[in-house]
Amino acid sequence: MIKVFVNGISAKSGGGRSILTNFLRVAQTVDDRFRYVVAVPDAESYADLAHDRIQLLPMPHASQTMRIPLSSTITLPRAACATGADLVFNLSDIPLRSYLPQVFLFDWPYAAFPDSPAWELASRKERAVRHAKLFFFKHLLPFVDVMIAQNDVLAACLHRQYGLAAVRVVPNAVSLDNLAGETRHDFALGAGVKLLCLSRYYSHKNIESFLPLAELLKRAAAEIKIIVTVDGMDSPGAAAFLEQVAARGLGDTIINLGSVPMALVPSLYQQTDALLLPTLLESFSGTYVEAMFHQRPILTSDLPFAHGVCGAAAYYFDPADPDTMFAAINAMLSDPAGRADRLAAANARLAEMLTWEQAYAAYTAAFAEALKGRK
Repeated sequence: MIKVFVNGISAKSGGGRSILTNFLRVAQTVDDRFRYVVAVPDAESYADLAHDRIQLLPMPHASQTMRIPLSSTITLPRAACATGADLVFNLSDIPLRSYLPQVFLFDWPYAAFPDSPAWELASRKERAVRHAKLFFFKHLLPFVDVMIAQNDVLAACLHRQYGLAAVRVVPNAVSLDNLAGETRHDFALGAGVKLLCLSRYYSHKNIESFLPLAELLKRAAAEIKIIVTVDGMDSPGAAAFLEQVAARGLGDTIINLGSVPMALVPSLYQQTDALLLPTLLESFSGTYVEAMFHQRPILTSDLPFAHGVCGAAAYYFDPADPDTMFAAINAMLSDPAGRADRLAAANARLAEMLTWEQAYAAYTAAFAEALKGRK
């Protein structure tokens, strides 16, 4: 058996947590030569993933954001050696300073797109933390044997930015069964066209662009609403956005539902007409996949990462220009043939996406490659 040390200390929520959880669930069911020691941010939320081939190693202190550089250079490499690991599978944003063979699953878009305007939208403290992470990311790249990117766009960026040669593309897996649901809930959204932005507040999501867009919609007397799911308690930025909606009198155009439980998400898609996502930076957004699954047109940013996920399945706009957002919305509403073409392209993209069993096989193939390279 080959022992793999999995660095999952950053898998606290969102995509990172989903990747680690699904990877380990598949690992429980397969009969292969790998067994795992998994560094997790806490014991309780991962307890059901323990298995005779999966040992959980809770490291809450190592997972604190400000400690991650220290954890990546000292704490985690020591833990990997202490467990007798043969290989590191790294799901964090920074490589480990480990002399063991290391496979790194890349999903931190700030490193791939260092010139993105998303950098400037963050607070001064957030920018400082990200610049520190980027320094360690660059410094520790030589310790990576095999880099995994989630699409060709990210792989090309990593090659161009850092001269990486050993980048393998493993598309992000999806569990389509998780996107269906029978729970019904009336969100009371009223009449008119309803454009959904299903996201928590993050500065890079660029939802402030909805403010001038909503003013355009009101001036045009368009029967169009923007549905957001922002919790004002999440952050000062979230609270400030909602305050601006109220101060500008846009509450009848920007409808905030607050946080929506996952069980109600399918019902929400059924009550809206399209996805509107003006994000500035992603590695992979599951929201695109949800919209494809629920047969909703996608309107999103004309940026490389969005093209990498959506291809011909979306209408694109300049996320810094509300006029182009408005034009894309009008194009979608007035173009039945174009909508049908994009929905057909979305179905084709869905059909190409990996199952988690296929993704697991691709990851373990990368493990074998890294081990063979060291020998």
